Amino acid sequence: MRIALFSEVYWPMVSGVGVTLLRLTEALQARGHELRVYSATYALPPGQSDRPEVHRSPSVPFFLYPDVQWAFPRMRDVVDDLARFRPDVVHVATEFSLGIAGMKAARQLGFPLVASAHTDYDQYAARYGVTWALRAGWHYLRWFYGQANKVLCPSRIYEQHLHSRGVTHTGVWSRGVDPAWFHPRFRSDEYRARFGIGPGDLLVTYIGRIAREKNLELLLRAWETLAPVRGTSQLVLVGQGPLESEIRRRDIANVHVTGLLQAHELSAAYASADIFTFPSPTETFGNSLLEAMGSGLPSLVAASGGVLEFSEHGRNAWLVAPDSAVAIEEGLERLLTDAALRRKLAAGGLETARDRDWAQVYDRLEADYREAMEGKRLKRAA
Repeated sequence: MRIALFSEVYWPMVSGVGVTLLRLTEALQARGHELRVYSATYALPPGQSDRPEVHRSPSVPFFLYPDVQWAFPRMRDVVDDLARFRPDVVHVATEFSLGIAGMKAARQLGFPLVASAHTDYDQYAARYGVTWALRAGWHYLRWFYGQANKVLCPSRIYEQHLHSRGVTHTGVWSRGVDPAWFHPRFRSDEYRARFGIGPGDLLVTYIGRIAREKNLELLLRAWETLAPVRGTSQLVLVGQGPLESEIRRRDIANVHVTGLLQAHELSAAYASADIFTFPSPTETFGNSLLEAMGSGLPSLVAASGGVLEFSEHGRNAWLVAPDSAVAIEEGLERLLTDAALRRKLAAGGLETARDRDWAQVYDRLEADYREAMEGKRLKRAA
């Protein structure tokens, strides 16, 4: 197949969606498919050239989320490039300007269209104080999603949310975990030593976007309250985002911010921890949590959103009430002081990860693409 993918976020921008789409591109290329990715313009890493599959549109930082670029696609350029590529299917993974461009170009050229939903806008609106925009926003989203043959959701839980909002022509494009990258064998004494972790000390970690909607402020508040209990334990926040510099400036005792880690460094960051914390209530799936499970970690998880698709309290995760520093504090104290519980949750997490195979995920996605292509063919023949 020839697949055109439209998204505001893509390499080198790192986010849950960006990483998912890069992984998708590389996996489908490995299966023999050809991809063309239409994205915004980001500064490239020093000394690196752009990926060959990418078509960039001019862009500026998004005012609510400055490290995300808002694209201003030139429609003639997009249409001409898409016509030359001649995709079998167009996949729009954004509802914003590039999604609109992809949708219009696909309609103009007669290509089948699939959309995917990645963001819980209700939760994000509450975190960023724009709940007043939700009514108009969902009016627009229902129209946008209505242009696609199918709307793919990362979890059945978020699929149900879309149904409640009037979007019903849906499917599930789930997520997997790759044991070649996320596995207990990547545990590293050298990594732990970077933070002064001794043989009897515990390393607690969070890995993901350093941003408001992830509830890191509640985690830090709980961490400070637990000072008499946690002793020499260290909290390591791995990732980048709008709150990164602010947390560094606060210089909280036994708290470290590594910035962005990738490849083998990221594998070590997961596997070298003793407890994973995931206080975010805004996830439509929770890629980081599944990667932590695959790395053999017991996890403290906010019981909200797509993580509930694969998290079971007391078996593979310790679920706590969302949006509560007290709940995080109580759950973290339990994990810090109960080694048997940590071992039980780690074993349950590994079992869960083994059942989340990427090959099955991509088999299902290919079937959704072919279904859209067949639907377009039948419509033309009618």
